Amino acid sequence: MKISAALFAVMVSSTSSVFAADLVAPVEQAVPVQSTSGFYIGSLSSVNFLNDTSFDFAGGAVRTDYDVGYYSALRAGYDFGSYGFVSPRLELELGYGTASVDEHSVGGVGLGGINSYGDARTFQGYVNGYIDVPLAIDGALSAITPYVGGGVGFINLDLRKQGVGGVGTLMDDSDTAFAYHLDAGVGINLQALGLFSNVSLFDNTTLDIGYRFTAADNFDFTARDGTSSSADFRSDAVTFGFRKSF
Repeated sequence: MKISAALFAVMVSSTSSVFAADLVAPVEQAVPVQSTSGFYIGSLSSVNFLNDTSFDFAGGAVRTDYDVGYYSALRAGYDFGSYGFVSPRLELELGYGTASVDEHSVGGVGLGGINSYGDARTFQGYVNGYIDVPLAIDGALSAITPYVGGGVGFINLDLRKQGVGGVGTLMDDSDTAFAYHLDAGVGINLQALGLFSNVSLFDNTTLDIGYRFTAADNFDFTARDGTSSSADFRSDAVTFGFRKSF
């Protein structure tokens, strides 16, 4: 009887312990929230569609049409993290672009598309500001963050060796002017999207895809015959680039 009583006591004690354990809510391990603020470096490339430029030569205005151009830049910036529903960024950008001449014309009359030559080259530098707008949704779309912004700085525009075969070079001059650009697009977190999740090179990496409008006014040029004139710069571009945060 003493053994049975002792065994009964042990069973009651064990059952009470299990019942008490069931009443205790499991404690989940806290997952640290990674801050999005910090420095980043990156690149930017674009396919550019330049508006026509023009210059005066021998008493007439020469208008130049361009093929599709390209632009590449390096950038470095700081992400200030979340402020309510938005996240601001500030960055510096330096880049180089070029577009080849398609055709020169005077008074709407082409001067020989095949024989027209030269290009427009640019060296550009900006201080940029952007506002990221994270999407408050779950799933794959949470990896996509729209952004808007722009920048101010300078463009050095070089109308390099522009001319017509059989006539010669009409313009070969450069000038620097104040410039600005306006941007809109989306940033895609590659790992959050499930891409390159096993490649450490793409840790904290964002792919940016967007549109950019760039403008600068009042470049002063002197043609080969000594004629001076002023020109403006306009371009539309499809941009893509990478940002890697630290």
